[in-house]
This record gives sequence, C-alpha cells and structure tokens, in this order.
Amino acid sequence: MSTLESRLHTAVGKVREHWRGTRFIDGLEPGVEGTEALLELARLYRAYKLEIGRLGLLKGRAVAGLFFDPSLRTHTSMEAATGRCGAQFIHLKAGQGGTWTMEFEDGVVMNGAAQEHVREAAPVLSSYADVLAVRAFPHHPADRDEKVIRAFGRYAMGPVMNLESALSHPCQGLADGLTLADLGGGSFKGRKVCLTWAPHPRQLPQAVPLSVVRAAIMGGADLHLACPEGYDLDEEEMERATSFCPYTGAKLTVTRDPDAAADGALAVYAKGWGSAMSLEEHTARVATLGNWTVGTERMRNATAFMHCLPVRRNVIVTDAVLDGPKSRVIPQAANREPVQAALLLTWLL
Repeated sequence: MSTLESRLHTAVGKVREHWRGTRFIDGLEPGVEGTEALLELARLYRAYKLEIGRLGLLKGRAVAGLFFDPSLRTHTSMEAATGRCGAQFIHLKAGQGGTWTMEFEDGVVMNGAAQEHVREAAPVLSSYADVLAVRAFPHHPADRDEKVIRAFGRYAMGPVMNLESALSHPCQGLADGLTLADLGGGSFKGRKVCLTWAPHPRQLPQAVPLSVVRAAIMGGADLHLACPEGYDLDEEEMERATSFCPYTGAKLTVTRDPDAAADGALAVYAKGWGSAMSLEEHTARVATLGNWTVGTERMRNATAFMHCLPVRRNVIVTDAVLDGPKSRVIPQAANREPVQAALLLTWLL
C-alpha cells in the first residue's frame, strides 16, 4: 500500500469513527466531528487528486446519478469525482426521454402517467450501483415535501446522496464549508459570515440558503442572515440547524439590513429564494424592496463574495463584484468535486 493510499484509509477511518450512516440527505447526518473529518478527507483528495486517479481505489464500483432536473456543476463534479476514484458513473435522466415516469405515493392505482414505482426502482438501481445520487427540485418554493429523495432513502439498499431537493443541497453546503475554511486559513470558527437574500425573477426554493446556514453553523460561524420581511427561511429547518449552535459555538443574527450583515464579513454569500406568495406577488414585492443586489459598496469591508452558481449577473450581484478580486465563485464550485469524492471514499473504500 502506498503512503498516499495509507493516508486516505486513515482519513476515511477518521470519518467512520464519527459517522457510519449511509444517507446524506440534509448534510447534518455526519454531525460536527463527522463533518470536520469529511472536510479533512476532501482536502487530502483535492491536494492529490491526480495521484488518486492513478490508484483506481474504487475500481469495480458504480455510482448511479438520477437527475429529475437540470445540472451543470453537480453532474460534472459527481462524474469527475467518481471517475478519479476509479468507479463508473451511470447518468440517468428521469422522466420523458430518460427513465420511466416514476410514482412516489403508496397505495395508488397506477393508471395514469407513471409507469414505475419507486418501491421497485430504488432497490433495482441499488442492485446495479453501490451509491444512488438523486436530484429532484420542488414544484413550488413553498413546497416542503421531499418525497422523491426521502423515498429513495427509504427503499434503496445502499448509500443515498442528495444532489439537491426542496430543502437541502448538502453537497453544496459541504463545499461551502470547505470554501469558508479556506478563506479563514483552515477554519472559520467565530468569523462573521453573511448570507444575504438577493432579487431573482423566479421564486427559487430554499435548498441552497438552508444548506449555507447548516454549513456555517457546523463550522461555528458568527452568521448574519439578511432577508426582507416575508422571506424568512423555513422555521422548522432553521430550528434543526441552530440546535447545533451549543456544540459549535455558532451564533445567528437575523436582520433586514444587508449592509450591516455584510460589513466586516469573511464572506458575503448571496442567493435568491422565494416564499409562499405567488410569482405575481413576488415580482411586485421585489420592486418595492430597494437595492438588495450585491455591489462594490456592500462588499467594501468584506473579504470575499460567494454564490453557488448559476448566477444572474447584475440581478443577484454586479459584474464588478463577480469579476473582481473578491469573487470566490470558481474555487467554490471546484470544491464540489473533493467533498463528493470524500463521501464516496467514506462509503466505498
């Protein structure tokens, strides 16, 4: 066994000391110590990914990615991580033009559009692939029903990874935690982090902002969440995330003032999200809110700008910020690969 392979086994063992779970649905499953160990494993992969690619550690393994919705970074980073670890990635497009249309409700008479039930689909896919990775957006931003990812978590026989659902984008959150730690010189514990709502023409779900909150709290940040009235994040999910504050030392401040939230922050993370109002009400409401777009003045006393991408230029953030020296969106996106590789290695090595 090479020195690098030995280090990887040691790093994987450290994760398994704290987390033996096979479901990564909201990102909180590994706990504080497990998350820290996953990030350490991700750093090791990132530093030596070409060498790891030559080792073929997961040769013979397979990962199935089932996408009910579009993807650029998630699909590509998953396929890259899987391939570099030596496993095969199977890309499945759900629905028309891809897999059979799927049913997720129990006890239904399947005489409509759906040809296959998740009760059969999940275990069958698990018989072919060692890990199932699923991406399924909600139909409306106020939709809290994560029936697709939860159903796969219930019926799959092996590990299940959430590639974004109604309330969670845990791999993005893990990558955000790695990016924030990079900005903080290895840790962002006690550092001010700003998450700010920003205008968007669509009513986007809360998966990303909630995952940012989880990542910031798990890392012990002084989190300042700025959003207008009517755009508060899901109360139940916020309570679950903040329950970790006593263990990490994290703090949460909710404000309606984006400038105050951004002032002196290690990172300003901008993201648009919707609420229970209709699209027409959302459009009218946004027009009355003033300037929530992140510009150079808001970033004046902040260290870095972050966004999960894709981003609406000059709506969420100005060109001057996005193309400027404080932007970290490219290395932030690049961090998706190592954190996803860390999960695969934890489960399959």
